[in-house]
Amino acid sequence: MRSAQDIDFSQFLLRIGDGLQHTVNRDFIKLPDSIIIPWEGEQSIQMLIDSVFPNMINHVNDENYMVDRAIITPKNVDVDNINQMLIIKFPGEEKEYTSWDSVEDDNHNLFQEGFLNSLCPSGLPPHKIILKVGSPIMLLRNVAPELGLYNGTRLICRRLGRNFIDAEIITGPHKGTRFFLHRMPLKREDTSGLPFELTRRQFPIRLSFALLINKAQGQTIPNNGIFLRNHVFSH
Repeated sequence: MRSAQDIDFSQFLLRIGDGLQHTVNRDFIKLPDSIIIPWEGEQSIQMLIDSVFPNMINHVNDENYMVDRAIITPKNVDVDNINQMLIIKFPGEEKEYTSWDSVEDDNHNLFQEGFLNSLCPSGLPPHKIILKVGSPIMLLRNVAPELGLYNGTRLICRRLGRNFIDAEIITGPHKGTRFFLHRMPLKREDTSGLPFELTRRQFPIRLSFALLINKAQGQTIPNNGIFLRNHVFSH
């Protein structure tokens, strides 16, 4: 039962948009205590995970459960951290996929493989992707838009081969269609501040237990949590 102090979150957002919500120092909005988890380190992240993904062990391969839930955050480092925590909790045998990274025209091997592997610019998948059958993923590229495989499509892993991922679309008009995904050479549209152009040959996906805020745009996610370790607009 909700207390009198509780406020509907959608109404709370409308009040902010209308300029009716009280501000602190003119720049900050205080969230109602009823919708926040106080920051107490990793324990708070675990509480957020448990509230968004309750009884996850009982919903393996349940596409409705997976598509209806996500944790949203503004930074890649937090997306990867939360996804890593969830894939460890997710039941089943894990499969690890690593990328081949290179720099164009690096004839003298100035950029060592270990250094390139450690990079994870925005828009590129991580060097190491750990998946399990039933885990949710999101496409990072337009692979075949006419078939429903475009940037932002959410899928669920049905089978994990050595060099392919058998995945089923769980959103949009092509929901229920299965495809084989393969590694492909991926580049950033910009250099992300790097003094070279990184090419990463990897599956064009990320786990989608957690999503970047911009990747959540246009998605319908009834049950979600928002992880804001820092002030979101300063990022």
